[in-house]
Formats: sequence, structure tokens, C-alpha cells
Amino acid sequence: MPSAIHVPSAPDRLKRLPLTRPDLRLLDAIGQCGDLAEAARRAGLRAPAAERRLDRLDQVTGLRLALRDARTARLSADGARVLVAVRRFFRQVDHAVQTEIYGRGTEALNAPRILDIATAEPLIEDLVEDAADTLGILLSVSHDTPLRVLRQLDGYRVDAAHTWGLAPLSHTVDRTVRAYDVLDDPLWVILPLGHPLAGRDTVSLSDLRDENWVSEAGPGGEVLVSQIYRSAGLTPPDRIQVAEASVARGMLRRGDAVGLGSPACPAVFAPSLVRRSLRERPRRVAGLLVDPAVVPAALALQLAALLTDRCLSRFTERHGDMLRDPWWADWLRGQRAELARRTEDAAHSLRTPPALPAESAQVDVEDLRLLRAVADHGSINRAAAVLSISQSALTRRIHRLELRLGARLLLRSSRGTELTAPTRQFLGRLAAFEAELQAAGLMGRGETVPPKEPGGSPQRRGHRAGVERPGRDGRGPARRAVAGRS
Repeated sequence: MPSAIHVPSAPDRLKRLPLTRPDLRLLDAIGQCGDLAEAARRAGLRAPAAERRLDRLDQVTGLRLALRDARTARLSADGARVLVAVRRFFRQVDHAVQTEIYGRGTEALNAPRILDIATAEPLIEDLVEDAADTLGILLSVSHDTPLRVLRQLDGYRVDAAHTWGLAPLSHTVDRTVRAYDVLDDPLWVILPLGHPLAGRDTVSLSDLRDENWVSEAGPGGEVLVSQIYRSAGLTPPDRIQVAEASVARGMLRRGDAVGLGSPACPAVFAPSLVRRSLRERPRRVAGLLVDPAVVPAALALQLAALLTDRCLSRFTERHGDMLRDPWWADWLRGQRAELARRTEDAAHSLRTPPALPAESAQVDVEDLRLLRAVADHGSINRAAAVLSISQSALTRRIHRLELRLGARLLLRSSRGTELTAPTRQFLGRLAAFEAELQAAGLMGRGETVPPKEPGGSPQRRGHRAGVERPGRDGRGPARRAVAGRS
């Protein structure tokens, strides 16, 4: 008797997902080391076999995934996006196996070896060694503006984003993300030492309206200074120059403008500058957004707490003069108390880690194709005919998959053989994962594969601490791959 659970059909080209788990391991190895022979070794292949596999992937995807010559290889912009998206797809599959077939809790993913993260603040560069030592995770960091950081996350180019906003950050992207607070981030004003208001302990925004301001733009494109003035019920200043964070810091250091700073912002130090509290107590929110299919909640909680601790430590070290204001002293105590609570939550989340299947028990593309055929065609014999194999051969292959997983996938009775209800639920979720790949436009575009680059060695991606490498699109901000304990 067929199950009442409806399993949506996926587009044919996504039923033939061109990347398998071994393909993903090869792309991941290329992204990590940039040396073709070493990437092949990490993927369990010889270099010629790795090259043939890359040629096949270029053909079936219609994309040039890796730029290579005789000895080196690096991911192209399309290759990097495909790596992130397909890695997410398989992690979603693993998560669905855990929750639907094994019936375990929703937090069932292991941490990635390397976490691709975009940030709007250089603070995270200070954390790469701590993350490797305390969390066992390597951070591959790219810097950009708050808006472009979120676009990287939205476009499946990174797995996490560290940024700030004036509204809930989770509302600023269209894909599924999970948000973690890093800091309730109050703002102060940075003035030249000789400014008429520099002698005051507290300054009002209304007193600064006629100043020449420099401001960043937020993740929604809003100008920070303008929004702060509007939130206080004031008319924004007439003279606001909008600039990226590095340019804004340079203008402040030279005394060309006044601007805003905060505990989460990079410090601007110069003998000619002073920091003053604002009477209106404006603030923004610094947060961490993660892809929940890639980043477990336990890891995200720990990373957010690590970011918070670093922000507060740097604040007390570099901005201790602000603590003369009782309001800032109270704020620091409150943030420390909140950090202690979140640290305890993060520690608790690690006490009972979920059991994970061995790599041999992971479901791969061919397994999905067999199960999908049975679901779509309603019986083993019809599915076998579509797959051009015998009914007994299909039954044996699914039985071997059951043995690998240690779970029942088929119900066998005198009336025939059908998928179990948990297996149908799993395939129902699979359709959503496949549709996400289709919507992302990353697979099967049918584009002509561009010719290989002419002679010359492409630049290797950094794979040791302090090695700079170009952005994933070849033009974007520099990325820094930082090695540590895996």
C-alpha cells in the first residue's frame, strides 16, 4: 500500500547531480592546497586521474571549476561557488539521514575542517589562531563591506558572516541562516583633540549636526550616521561622506572629519584624537550568521562567544578611558554577564555530541538516484525498468545500502516492496535541497567550457598562515587561509 507522504519530483538534471562525494573531496583539496599532485593525493587519486576527473566535471557542469597547469590548480570563481553549494547539499543530506532515517535530534552535523567566513571587521583576523587551538577549526577569512559580506553569504560563497546591522541580521539575507549575537555595540564619537567639544565628557548628536562626518554604509545600504540621527529623532547632518571602513579610519586619523566608533570597531589611535560618549547612547548590533546545514550550533555558539570575548578584552585594553563614564562601566558588566551565560550554553551544547555515521555510511549521489526512482515510479519493478537494471539487482543494491546505513529503507511483504515512511520523509526533504541547488543556478548551466589558460603557472591559493590569495571571483578582497590544528 503506497504511503500517504508525497515525494515531490526533482528536475531531471538535478536527479543526475554531477558531483559525487569523491568529486567534492577533490575540489575541497584543490581549494586547500593549490598543488595538483597533493590535491590528488588527499583525494585518494593519482594526478592524471584527478585531471581526468576535473575534465569530466567541467564537461557535465558546463563550468570551468579549476584553473590549472601541469603542476598547480586553484578553484575558479565558479568552482569555489560550486564547492560551497555542493558541500552544503551533502551536509543537508547527512542531516536529513540523521533526523529522518535515524530519528535523531536536529543538531546532527559535525564541524567542517575549514570554515569559509566573510567579515566586515578585521577583528576576526585576531581569532584564527585561537579558533584553531580552542575550537579545532580553521578559518578562511575574506574582508568586505557589510553589504557585500551578506551578499557573499546570500550567494553561497561563504558558510558564515561576521558583520553588523541596525536591524536583525537574519532578515537581511534570503537563504536559511541562523543568527548569533556577538555584541550589543554602543557607539561613541571620535573628535580631533582641538575640537571645541573635545573637553566635554559627553556630547550630544545635536551639537555635531553641522560637522563634516564620515560614515560607513550598513548591510541594508543605509548610511550609519544618518540612521543614528533619525533614530534619535534628529535631522541628519548635511555633510556626510560615505566611505569604506579603512578609508573612514584614515580620514578620522588625519582629522578630516568626525565619525563613530564602538567596542566592535577597529581602533583609531592617534595623539590628535579623543573619544567621547554620546548622550543619546546610539548603538548597533554585531552578530554572526551561519549556514545551519554546515555549521553546528555548538560551534557557532563557541565562535560567537570567542568574538564577544575578544571585543570586550580589546575594549578594556584600548578604550579604558571610556570606563570613567559610569554608563560604560555598567554596559561592560552587563556584557560580561551575558558572555558568561552564553559560554555556559556553548559548553552545555558540547556535553552530549550526536553520534555520527562513519564515512562509509554516507549516502552518495547514486544511492539517492536509486531511492528517488523507487519513490517516483511507485515500485521496485517499474523503477528497475527505468534504471535499466533487473528488479533483483535493484533490490540487492538497496539492501547493501541498508546494511551500510544500519537502517531499513524498504518494506517487504507479500504485496510487494515499498519505501518506508522515514525514507519517504527523507526524500521529501531531499527535493527541497535539490531545488535550492537549482535556484542557486550553480549546476548544469550547459555553458561552453572556456579554454584552458595559456602557459604559465596560476597563482597558488594560500595554505599556510599569512599567505594572501585573491578573492573567489579573482577580483574581490584578499582572502587569508590560516592553518592550524585540524
